[in-house]
Amino acid sequence: MKKNLALILFFGLTIQIFGQLNPVNNFDWDHDYIYPPGSNYFTLSWEIPDSSTDSLIGYNIYGGNELFKFQTYIGAYCREYDSTDCDFMYNFLEEGDYIKVTAVYNSPPQESIAVDSAIFWGLAIGIKDLPINKKPRLFPNPTNGIVKIDSDNIRKIIVINTSGTIIQEQIDKSFIDLSDYSKGIYYIKIITDRGIKTEIVVLE
Repeated sequence: MKKNLALILFFGLTIQIFGQLNPVNNFDWDHDYIYPPGSNYFTLSWEIPDSSTDSLIGYNIYGGNELFKFQTYIGAYCREYDSTDCDFMYNFLEEGDYIKVTAVYNSPPQESIAVDSAIFWGLAIGIKDLPINKKPRLFPNPTNGIVKIDSDNIRKIIVINTSGTIIQEQIDKSFIDLSDYSKGIYYIKIITDRGIKTEIVVLE
């Protein structure tokens, strides 16, 4: 009986010490392209965790499995005229990386799990495009609506208007339909197994 009681006490103590390292709340990643001036921007935000049995000392920001940095304040961003963490997007993240934030506690220190994450699909417009073995061919261009895309191993096609807003996404397809959109210029971002390429299509 004493052995069982000791086991229960130990288990209860373990939960109290290690089970209350609460994760951050309301994790959110917002990535966009703003034109003008024509740049990629992001906002990474979260809220303080619920109360834990240990004292919170800060946050770890990860791109993939690599630690970008530890910080004591909430949030990171890259914005025109006020850019603190643009290096995270332009030089640290790789296409396909998961972005996550963990809460770091005082002993020894330990960090929480990351209950939410976002995936980085690369820059919204091809400022930092990766090479593709076969250059994508889009036809007809200009177009009246349907555009066929000839490229290797297409995973995803993203259509972006001149305001930088994503208006269409296609997975595992080799064409897009712009028939329902206004005449003008559209950016077609092609994501393949080999990289990312952005092309311009004119809708007449």
